[in-house]
Amino acid sequence: MEGDILAETEAETEEEISKSGAVNVVRLVEDQNSYINSSKERMHDVISTFVNNAENSIALNDFSQIFKTVTVWIKFRPRKLGQYVEVMKERTTDTTISVRYSDNLYIPHIKEVLKEHKIKMVSNENNVMVCKTPRPSDQDIEIAVQKIKVLANTARSSLSQGKAAEIQRLQSALKNEYLEAKDVKYAITSIEKIEEKFAAVLTYSRLEAEKKISGKLFRYDSNEAKDIHLALTRRVKRNSFIEI
Repeated sequence: MEGDILAETEAETEEEISKSGAVNVVRLVEDQNSYINSSKERMHDVISTFVNNAENSIALNDFSQIFKTVTVWIKFRPRKLGQYVEVMKERTTDTTISVRYSDNLYIPHIKEVLKEHKIKMVSNENNVMVCKTPRPSDQDIEIAVQKIKVLANTARSSLSQGKAAEIQRLQSALKNEYLEAKDVKYAITSIEKIEEKFAAVLTYSRLEAEKKISGKLFRYDSNEAKDIHLALTRRVKRNSFIEI
């Protein structure tokens, strides 16, 4: 594990750590060696893909499409409710949604859909309903957390594959006498260290995603993961990024 990353955990308490969503916090530093740069970019893409999947694919209480397929009868004619009613994405939070509708005719039908999903209307002004969404069950949260762990395991394998592919390129270049042995040794050592750093960032990103979903139920799954998370959280809090 990276000593320079974990050294910052000393005297750090969990209460001091700020809460943030899962984002790619890496800032790449360009190296003179093109193989090292290629390795960094490949691994950076792995982290970005994981973060996007964790944020977009693992959605608890996603009510954005609840009106889309609902058919209602208005003035003796069938209508797709989703054509006249929408959940406003820009005003959606972890605990509320805002529903915009085109005509008061749709209010009774909107309320039926909300009731079906156990969503409570808080206010209704200017053709916009502000509604409180139900808390996801502990089981739903646990399932989502397990899915994030699977995504993280896949990403971890991708980091290893990226390292192996770059090292293979370097060994091929050495065999064909494109590079000198000392340059290949330096590049391989650097790439191995880079992979360790990205693996730490992956752990940090995974735990950030789990925290966002779990809330008060969040627990660290190992002391090593906790140390990494606290160290990188402190660094991100101070610099807003991690240079690799």
